[in-house]
Amino acid sequence: MKNSSGDYAELVSLFEEFRNFIKPEVVDGVPDFSASAMEEQYHGVKELQERLAAINTSGWDTVQKIDFHVVRAEMNGVEFDHRVLRQWTRDPGFYNLTDGIYPRLLVHHSRSLSNWGIYNPEIPLSKEDVYDFQVKLQTIPKLFAQAKRNLTEAAGDLATIAIRVKEKDLQLLNSLAQQFADHHPELLPHVEQAKAATKDYRDWLIANKIKMTAPAGVGKENYNWWMKNVHLIPYSWEELHTMIQGEYHRALTFLKLEEHKNRNLPDFKLTSSEQENLQRQKETAAKVMNFLREQEVITVPEDLPPLPPEQYPRMWGKSAYLRPDYRGYFEQTNDREPMTNVLHVIFGHYYLGGRKIWYQEGDDRPIRGKIRLFDMHEARSEALAFGIEEWLMQAGLFDERPRSKEIAYIWLAFRTARALSDLRMHSNEYTLSDGIKNFSEGLPYPWADADGDAVWWDIEETLRAPGHSTNYIAGKNMMQQLMAERSRQLGKNFTLRQFFDEFMGGGIIPISLTRWELTGFEDQIKHLLEITDAS
Repeated sequence: MKNSSGDYAELVSLFEEFRNFIKPEVVDGVPDFSASAMEEQYHGVKELQERLAAINTSGWDTVQKIDFHVVRAEMNGVEFDHRVLRQWTRDPGFYNLTDGIYPRLLVHHSRSLSNWGIYNPEIPLSKEDVYDFQVKLQTIPKLFAQAKRNLTEAAGDLATIAIRVKEKDLQLLNSLAQQFADHHPELLPHVEQAKAATKDYRDWLIANKIKMTAPAGVGKENYNWWMKNVHLIPYSWEELHTMIQGEYHRALTFLKLEEHKNRNLPDFKLTSSEQENLQRQKETAAKVMNFLREQEVITVPEDLPPLPPEQYPRMWGKSAYLRPDYRGYFEQTNDREPMTNVLHVIFGHYYLGGRKIWYQEGDDRPIRGKIRLFDMHEARSEALAFGIEEWLMQAGLFDERPRSKEIAYIWLAFRTARALSDLRMHSNEYTLSDGIKNFSEGLPYPWADADGDAVWWDIEETLRAPGHSTNYIAGKNMMQQLMAERSRQLGKNFTLRQFFDEFMGGGIIPISLTRWELTGFEDQIKHLLEITDAS
């Protein structure tokens, strides 16, 4: 191993080398996740970690040291991926059509191939898109052939999720066949081959699921390591459970207080059409943006484009693969009052998904300007999006629509109930079916069917990505701590706009690192490093 120069440029170079290294080798159109390829990658990552640890950061400023810990956390994530998660051997849903080859856990992982996934396109396709679809469809049989070889330690609950997803993949492929029949018949043979391979893989999973006896959860010890060394969350499983259980009880209590206060107000008016729903959401989005500007919550560029309709929360009657008149959980809440979810999307997510707008615009910093791996960016953005719902409710955004506060607390109950399932499934106290039951029955109203997409999608997400759901609540509490500490530091000079501008300006990094940068407090990162050294 070469000697370290100890300068910041070495960190940037090592980060770029790391990001390129973890992209899998593509063999015959499909990434290679064979045992030998993954073993080679694991040893390579361990070497990169050793080189990172050898960099002397003692003379660096705080900003540079924080970037060091961002890189360290990402490398820890890949290490954990190989030691514990091992999706290529444990998770049949890892080999997926619609999210690229990867489940939601890795959608923003740099392993993903650009625009690999199968999707429902605008018809007719361009010449380039016809070729793109043909190539993608041709790789599907090879993908599932590799899956059967690689899945040597699969978990039965993850197979159950994959079987359900494969049913939806088949529906998507049937839809593609109908669309291509009139406009692109040359693609039909490739669609049929993809359907046959998908059916075969689904049937193989059904036949072999009884042999897939590995637990789906990672266990408490691994869960703690993941949260503290990857997401840099300074709480143990037990501390998270206590925190989230308390928030769940608060959600139901505050909901009942709001309902009592509003008992003489007219009931919610459900929308009667998609057009009415979209108009209601459009008006709500405009109200949110006006509030942010007029109340000086955050600096909003004057030329920021309005939220496009495709980014509105779940639209009326548009739940995937469900009957047109179906109202799932998203519809039930948004049809009553869209304020909570529109605010969640605008403030928390408007800069994600490759859209370089608002507070990520022009962030070309070599480390912070990148989307984080392993949901690290979501741990931050979901905490922000979740927290802002209640913070701006307290700031007066909901005052003209008092019943909207009820929906905010219903959403709080939804997210805390889901997080409790996250914790208990990963401690292996709950099976998949237990997690679904606890989540669905823990909601104050029966709007989320145990077999509905809202429940299944979220449980699938959190079982594949440890901490995804708990980070909403943990991160929100960490941001509240940060806001309180900054208010004490700045005294009468504290303003919301300065706080959120500073928070956004720190880039997409774990909240504990943003806290260090804004306050100068190193206690959390020192505590996390002590835990790492002790282990």
